[in-house]
Amino acid sequence: MLKKNVLFLLLVTSVLQSIAQDMDKTIAMQLLLKNVSSTGLSRQDITNSIISSTYNNKMSGTQLVYLQQSFKGLPVWNQVQTLAFKNGQLVSKAGERMNNMEKISGQQTAEPVITSNAAVDAALFTKKITNTQLITGRQITGSKKIDFGQPVSVKEKITAELIWIPLNEGKKLRLAWQINVSPAATADNWLINIDAENSQVISEINLTVYCNFDHPADQNSKIICSVDKNIQQGTFSEPDNVTIVNNADYRVVPYPAESPIHPGGTPALRNNPWTLATGNATSLKWHSDGANDYIYTRGNNVWAYHDRTNNNTADPTKSATSTTGADPLTFDFTPDFTVNPTQNAPVQN
Repeated sequence: MLKKNVLFLLLVTSVLQSIAQDMDKTIAMQLLLKNVSSTGLSRQDITNSIISSTYNNKMSGTQLVYLQQSFKGLPVWNQVQTLAFKNGQLVSKAGERMNNMEKISGQQTAEPVITSNAAVDAALFTKKITNTQLITGRQITGSKKIDFGQPVSVKEKITAELIWIPLNEGKKLRLAWQINVSPAATADNWLINIDAENSQVISEINLTVYCNFDHPADQNSKIICSVDKNIQQGTFSEPDNVTIVNNADYRVVPYPAESPIHPGGTPALRNNPWTLATGNATSLKWHSDGANDYIYTRGNNVWAYHDRTNNNTADPTKSATSTTGADPLTFDFTPDFTVNPTQNAPVQN
């Protein structure tokens, strides 16, 4: 009886969460339609969009909406706009959309010639993954993705999703099956884009970063890290109305070092360190929540401050503050790793 009650509660919780997410997206769509002129989007643009996610930042009072461009009902890879609303009004926007979709797609239909099963087979063949099991896909509830389960040759479930892939810097568009597969024999996690018309590999994106150390114990040894070179870059742009953080210097453990004790991990001054990783590491940089800009250690999803009284009360005076005003910001604080952390250590340490 207890087991049945637990299962029932889990089911109810799942349903309520799904309803809440749908309600959030409904609110987001209402905000978009209300602010259609200030967003720079047409109603057709909004129709050709998918709200990939939305959340309310209670601290800043903003509703952030992540708008995925779509075409003929399918998402366009890496084309996401970030919009922030406060008191029902648009206060920030970032990102752009591709235009002339019908032309650059060559008037392709959204119907694939090859099946998702065939695309998975092509992806496995490309990565030389032997599969002796018969795998059949099933639609994931509430998603356009297809779940192919986890054969013994991989370490995570294989998924397939039909998407549009921009090519030649947005001058061409191809319909593709995007296959996510993680071989059991390696640490790789691949996104493989298979042309939905001819089974050819359009691109391979390895989400795993590899680092080679000459001498792990020697901080002066070389560190060589690589990511897959076939990542398709989107046309995402930075916010055009975030005025404070156009440039910022931070003393950080430089990417891709994992920690101060790894090769290349000695804290060093870096300009706009969010640009060091491949892709768009942030859409709002580090000191904006979409509605407000800050000169202390606060952004859209992190507010770093000390809490020595253990009362969970945020306060700008408890945060590390830029030593230079406005633009650029400077957070050049040298940590002391020779002392043990204490309650009196500053936030930046």
